[in-house]
Amino acid sequence: MKRLIVLLLNCFIAILLNNGVASAQLKQIAQIDTVGKAIYADNLDNVYLLSDRDELLKYDAKGKLRWRYSNNRFGKLQSVDVSDPMRVVLFYADFQQVVVLNNNLNEITSYSFAKDGNLLVSVIASANNNSLWIFDRAQNMLIKLSSNFTEDTRSANLYQLFDVVIDPKKLVASDQYVFLQQKSNGILQFDRFGGFVRELPIDSLSDFNITSNIIAYIKGDKLVNYNPTSFESSQTKLPLLPPIKQVAVGNKLIAVLTEKAVFLLSDNP
Repeated sequence: MKRLIVLLLNCFIAILLNNGVASAQLKQIAQIDTVGKAIYADNLDNVYLLSDRDELLKYDAKGKLRWRYSNNRFGKLQSVDVSDPMRVVLFYADFQQVVVLNNNLNEITSYSFAKDGNLLVSVIASANNNSLWIFDRAQNMLIKLSSNFTEDTRSANLYQLFDVVIDPKKLVASDQYVFLQQKSNGILQFDRFGGFVRELPIDSLSDFNITSNIIAYIKGDKLVNYNPTSFESSQTKLPLLPPIKQVAVGNKLIAVLTEKAVFLLSDNP
């Protein structure tokens, strides 16, 4: 009996440690006195701010403005993917248009999904080897496109898996997985071939990041890092008062978007 009690106690302590507040102390290293509606960070610690006028502003890790890009030809800019800092992918859903930028925010190429009358793309994500993952709402499935926008692979029809029509909010790809955030029912995890893996037990998220296959999201004044493989999580308190609009995680830098400014934080300033 004592052995069982000790075992249960150890399990309980392990859970507390895995879900506890991390000891790293984040400190502010810079501040950008510009507000916007979305923030992004790449693995080189560049920070991208999407203004209220859909202008994309790129800052370095010290908060200095380096480049800017705007395009009023395709309507509202729905998503920005900076997972490859040499290939920034923009998606204008209303016009079914993709625009790809280089690291100086100059246009490399563009593509219109409207060329294919059978596609109705709702979200996209940058993938390895200059490929793209898209969610085709017409067929209710994930499709991976090669660098020249031809189909490489596809998932099963998700209606057949879940008996519901998926209403996606965001799509993110890592080296091993693809994560599809639904507007109401959490995050679906797929493998790199589009095979369904699991539904993650986290929901009610306004946004999330993927860094080295770790899901990062904001919860109050804490940054939560969740491992979708081990199901372990840790929390780091942010030295800012709520409300916090959005958090973007880079390599050694965290960008926090508030109503007043963007704060750049690091535990190694």
